Amino acid sequence: MAEIRHLIVTGASGYVGRGLVAAALAEGRAVTALGRGARGLPAGLRVVPWSLGDPLPPACLDPALPPDHQALVHLAHDWRERAPGDDRNRVGTRLLRDGARALGLGRIVFASSQSARPDAPNAYGRVKWAIEQLFDGPGELSLRIGLVYGGPPMAMYGLLRRLARLPVIPMVAPGTRVQPIHRTEVARGVLLGLDGPLRGAVGLAGPVPVTFGAVLTALAVGTGGRQPIIVPIPLRLALLGCAALNAIPFGPRIDRERILGLAGTRPMPSAADLARLGLPVRPLADGLLGEPAARRALLEEGRILERYVLRARPGGALVRRYVRALTRDGAVAPLALPLPVRAAPGLLRVIEPLDRNAPLARRLALATRLVEASPAGEAALGRPGRARRLAGLAADGAFEILAMPVRATRALLR
Repeated sequence: MAEIRHLIVTGASGYVGRGLVAAALAEGRAVTALGRGARGLPAGLRVVPWSLGDPLPPACLDPALPPDHQALVHLAHDWRERAPGDDRNRVGTRLLRDGARALGLGRIVFASSQSARPDAPNAYGRVKWAIEQLFDGPGELSLRIGLVYGGPPMAMYGLLRRLARLPVIPMVAPGTRVQPIHRTEVARGVLLGLDGPLRGAVGLAGPVPVTFGAVLTALAVGTGGRQPIIVPIPLRLALLGCAALNAIPFGPRIDRERILGLAGTRPMPSAADLARLGLPVRPLADGLLGEPAARRALLEEGRILERYVLRARPGGALVRRYVRALTRDGAVAPLALPLPVRAAPGLLRVIEPLDRNAPLARRLALATRLVEASPAGEAALGRPGRARRLAGLAADGAFEILAMPVRATRALLR
C-alpha cells in the first residue's frame, strides 16, 4: 500500500481535527482542509471551500502527488440532523465517498463513534452506524472513536471539564462504561490507519472500559485537584432539566443528544484493533498528567500546602519551586484536597496523616523544606520572642489534641 503523503480533511477546525492536522504536519505530511474558513487552523494551511452536501472538489488534490498517495479523512458532522427522514450526514458523506473513489484516492477514513449501532438511543449513534455501511470498499476504514479527552477544552471534553469543576456533579448513568482516549492518540491512530492495511470498522478507544463517574472524578482530580461528589439522577429527569434550561433565553445550552448518547453507550472490544494499528493507549490518569490544567492544579496545591506551613500567602516563585521539585523526576497527579481545606489551608492539620509515607505527608514535607529554605520562611519561622513562642506551642498542642481523634480515625479507615 502506498504511503499517504497528503491528507484531505473535513472538520479540520474541530476538536479532533486540529489535533490531527498538527500531528500530520509534524510528520511532514501535507494537509488540505475542506471547509468554510481557516479559523483555528495553522497559518498558511491550504483551505478549499466546501460544505457537507457538496461533492468532493477536485481542486483539493495535490497535483504533485499521485492520487494513491493521498487520502480523505472525514471528520465533519452536521449536528442539526434530528428529525426522522433528515439524512443530510449520510447523503453528504456518500457524495464525498463517491468523489474520493472517482479521484482514485489511496485511502478513505471515516471518523465514527463508540456509540455507533443501529439501535442507538440517540440519532448521532444511529447516523454514524448508517454511514459506516457506505465504506465497504478496499482502502476504506471507519474508526470507532471512544471518549476523547485532552488538549483544549472543546466539544464533549469541554463539557466534561466544566462539569468536573462543580463540587457536586449531577450525573445520568454514572455506571455507564466508556473508553477514554487522548486526543493525541486519536490523531496518531488515524495516521497509523492511513498507512496500514486495516479496513472496515475498527475500534479506536481505550482498551479498558471505565465508568463515566470514574472519568469525571479523574478529570476533577487530575485537572483541578478536587474530589467531587457525584449524585446520580434519572435519565427522564435529566432530559426534563435539559429542556427547561434550553428554553431559557440566553441561558446555558445542553445538547439532549449528548445526554442520550452517554446514557446508551456500550463497551466495544478495541484491544485487538489497537494492537493491529500498533497504537499504545495510556490510562486516563496517565494521559491527564501532561495537561496544562494539571500543572495549574499542582500550582494551586503548592499554594495551599505552603500557605499552611508559612501561615501566610506564599510568593509565586516559591509556589513554582514546589511544582518544579515535585515534577523533577516526571509528571505527577495533583492531590485531591477537600474543598474546605482549599478555602482554609489551616484545616490541613485535621487531615494531616500520621503515616509519614502517605502522599499528603510527603508533599507537606517537601513544602516545609522549601519554605524553611526561602527568605520568606526564614522571616516567618525565625525565632520569635519567648512569650510568643510559648503561646504558639500551647496553641499547637491544643489543636493537636483536638485533631488527633480525627487523624487516628482516618488512619484506621484506610
